[in-house]
Amino acid sequence: MFRTLKKVLRITSLFVMVAFSLFVLNSCNKKEGEVTKKDDKTVQKNSDLVTKEDKGQKVNLKIVPKTGDKFRYKMTAKNSSKVNSPETGGQDYTSDQEMTYYYIQEVTDVNESGYITFKMKYDSIIVISRATLKDSTISATFNTNIKDTANSSFETMMYNAMAGQDFKFRLSPKGEIADVYELEKIHEKFFKALGDTLKADEKAKIKESIGSEALKSIIQNQFQKFPDKEIYKDSSWTISSETNLPVYQVFVFPIKNLLTYKIKDIRIDKDDILIVIDPLLGIEFIEKEYKEKGISVKITDSQAGGHGEVIFNLSKGCVQKKETKVNIDLDLKLSAKGQSAKANETKTTNILVELIP
Repeated sequence: MFRTLKKVLRITSLFVMVAFSLFVLNSCNKKEGEVTKKDDKTVQKNSDLVTKEDKGQKVNLKIVPKTGDKFRYKMTAKNSSKVNSPETGGQDYTSDQEMTYYYIQEVTDVNESGYITFKMKYDSIIVISRATLKDSTISATFNTNIKDTANSSFETMMYNAMAGQDFKFRLSPKGEIADVYELEKIHEKFFKALGDTLKADEKAKIKESIGSEALKSIIQNQFQKFPDKEIYKDSSWTISSETNLPVYQVFVFPIKNLLTYKIKDIRIDKDDILIVIDPLLGIEFIEKEYKEKGISVKITDSQAGGHGEVIFNLSKGCVQKKETKVNIDLDLKLSAKGQSAKANETKTTNILVELIP
């Protein structure tokens, strides 16, 4: 029993983040119209972003920070899962993980096309994990700011390699990550932690684990993707994407995320325009059965989706606060060697992103 718990409790990779996560942001309580009380420069800047027409207020959604702007963030991701199957003896096996990241992003360049170059650094990464089966519970805590050789693993060495090292990424004015680069110092720090005994192919795999594409999907979660056209208040736009969902720990099912975003409100906080966006997530399973080497996992029933609220500081071009919740509930049929059984798995993900003053 404890061997199973220890195996599942192993701290997951920094890059195992729920790709379909939504961010829910809390709002400020300022009244609309305060912008007219500001100086002429502020009025002109805000009028470029929000205009009023007969149909109502129209927003030019784009990210427009200035070179030298520096943003400090705290991101907390809480993942919970519960499995009930023959392998757990008909008992609920639960696992919980809370990951907290403190990081800084500084704008180093904004080119003529509006693409923004950020220098980014993780100050610290904290992971708290717990797994419970029947009356047995195992927990573990990791913090990159605390040296603990007893808590050394591939994952923790990767977190330590990430913390304190600068790297860069480029962002389009519409909120899409274009590239992540200058990761050499992170890779070298990781190689050194492993004793500099790695072969070329092993180094290549590590560079892929902490590479541009892996980091791209993580950093993208912070930013809101905007449409190319201007949007009226109370209007919406939809973005779809395909990704993979791990089921029953190891089986991967392709899914389609359908995200609809609606501008719920436009608020003024001092000199800043805050856009309140109401997102709704729908999830469609592209395939509902996984087969490999005589093993079959079939989704017989599913309920999946998420909701939230986004507040984006349009004037500063940054996320002010985000929060989200995504739920998945799956009924499964497991088959192997002519035998079959039923199982159930539920997953919940909560994410909070906060801009630290």
